[in-house]
Amino acid sequence: MQLRLLAITALFSVWSYSVSIGAEERVWTSRKGADVTAQLLRVEGGEAILITPLLKTVTLKIEDLSLVDRLYLVEYGGVDPSAVTKSEVGVPEKDARDMSKTFERVKEKFVLGTDDDLQYDMLKTEHFYVITQGKIRPIDVAEVAERLWRGMAFQHVNFREDWGARRKLIFLVEDKKAYAKLGDWYKAHLLTLEGEHMRDVAVRARMLWEESSSQTIYMPDPIVAKLNIFGTAKAFQIGDIKNSYTEVFGAFPTHSLSGTLLSEFIGGIADYAEDGAMALRIGHAYYKEIKLAGHTETSLLDAEVYDQDEIVKAKGFDDGTKWAKTLRELVRKGKVEPSLEKLLGWKEVKDLTPESIVLCYSFAYYLQSTPERLNSFANMIRRVQYDGAMPVPLELAKLYGFKTSKEFETDWTEFIKSQDFK
Repeated sequence: MQLRLLAITALFSVWSYSVSIGAEERVWTSRKGADVTAQLLRVEGGEAILITPLLKTVTLKIEDLSLVDRLYLVEYGGVDPSAVTKSEVGVPEKDARDMSKTFERVKEKFVLGTDDDLQYDMLKTEHFYVITQGKIRPIDVAEVAERLWRGMAFQHVNFREDWGARRKLIFLVEDKKAYAKLGDWYKAHLLTLEGEHMRDVAVRARMLWEESSSQTIYMPDPIVAKLNIFGTAKAFQIGDIKNSYTEVFGAFPTHSLSGTLLSEFIGGIADYAEDGAMALRIGHAYYKEIKLAGHTETSLLDAEVYDQDEIVKAKGFDDGTKWAKTLRELVRKGKVEPSLEKLLGWKEVKDLTPESIVLCYSFAYYLQSTPERLNSFANMIRRVQYDGAMPVPLELAKLYGFKTSKEFETDWTEFIKSQDFK
């Protein structure tokens, strides 16, 4: 009898192990710790029990796991669907541990030409190359980029998988002369590319390069293939806002990189081309900038290239620390009325006023302000990613549980009037 019991116990152990190794090995992200590559072993109470490839058991509180992980547990772990919204919104970018110890300086220079100003030092992180010209330190911007990346992976299904093994290239150029040299190289490169869109990009680069502090640039295919990077890079001119690049969550790079990551993820929608795309990207970038840096120092810049060659500028309220307070007063007095149809109809920077820019900020803040809304926001982003377009006002309202867009606008307005909007 004892031998039979031992045999049954041994058989059960083998069966349990086979179930665990048959589960999906994936990356789990805890709000209060590092990422863990492991399989789901079981769920006990409010905890997920994981097993790593080295057969080490890891226990994580479900409420501390990313939205992506909680959705996985609902689908595959038998967890109650209420777990999706039973968690704080939090600030995963700030909760992350220091990542700088994993950064690696690359011995080889990044070279775009024989001129010394076109040869760059390289810092390699898990998801980025930060390349520098001048005395600027890349560590803080690299840390910002990785923390923003983690925030996206924390909240959006498929972000990690879609990104894959590629890295994003970030230029940090301290000297204006060196930035001008990079611009000359880029303008010459654009002349080698074909298509109406690239001609438009070339005109914008010619008009905006010297005026802007940040540009998206298309990289040559051989460099993309060699480094396994995305086809577009982000270039920053440090200029007069050096302090933004010497601290984690400096306002301007936080704004620019958060907008870039969202645009890269949803794909298929030009930054200022489709209905709603501009409000979504601009609002999200300002939301992250103010949430993480505590203020905004970013103005918008665009080029009008169809009717006449003209540079268009726009900015929000003058005091970048009091946007919420100022908008709240205007809405309470009836001087500004949130309209979903108007907001989703803005397509170009020239359409924007200070009030409309801050409304974009309030819109993005509202969409991500509670666990329930954050889950709806993730669903909306997935829909934008798959459909290649923003939902129309009624569809957006329904994604947030409202029957009409008017109900959505009423709730959004009440949020702006409340002290929850900061």
